[in-house]
Amino acid sequence: MPRYFDLHSTVLIVVGHGILPEEEDRPLAYRLKREVNARAGGTNGRAAVVVTDVWLLNQELAEFFPAIAVGGPGVNAFTTQIYEDLPVAFARDQHAFIQMAVDTGKRAALWGMDQDGTRNAVETFVADGLLGRFLDLVWRQP
Repeated sequence: MPRYFDLHSTVLIVVGHGILPEEEDRPLAYRLKREVNARAGGTNGRAAVVVTDVWLLNQELAEFFPAIAVGGPGVNAFTTQIYEDLPVAFARDQHAFIQMAVDTGKRAALWGMDQDGTRNAVETFVADGLLGRFLDLVWRQP
C-alpha cells in the first residue's frame, strides 16, 4: 500500500542534524511521534514523521506542513527560524520552553537550556494538554 503525506495534517517533528541532536533529541522526537500517531487513531493523512532541520529547510513544500521543533536554537536550525515569532506557552525556571500560538497552531518549538530542559518541555507538552491543543488546531474539520 503506498504511503502519502498530507500537507495539512501530517505533523513533521523536526530535530537538528548533528551528533548531539541525533543522540539526545531524536529519541524524544520518536516518543512524540508515537503520541501523535496514537491520537490520530489511524485516520488517513493524520500521522507524524520525524525529519531533520536540513531536510525541512530544503523542501519547497515544507511550509505547508504543521511542524514541531525539538531542541533549542543552538542545535536546531528550524527552531532558530521560528522561535522569535512564537509566543511562549510554557516556561519553567528559564530552563524549559514550549512556544506555540495556542489559537492558531501549525508551529511549535519544544526546547530547553540543556537536554533535561528539552526533555521536560516535551513531557510537559504531552502531559499538560498542549499537544492535544496543537493537534486539535491542525486536524480540525473544515
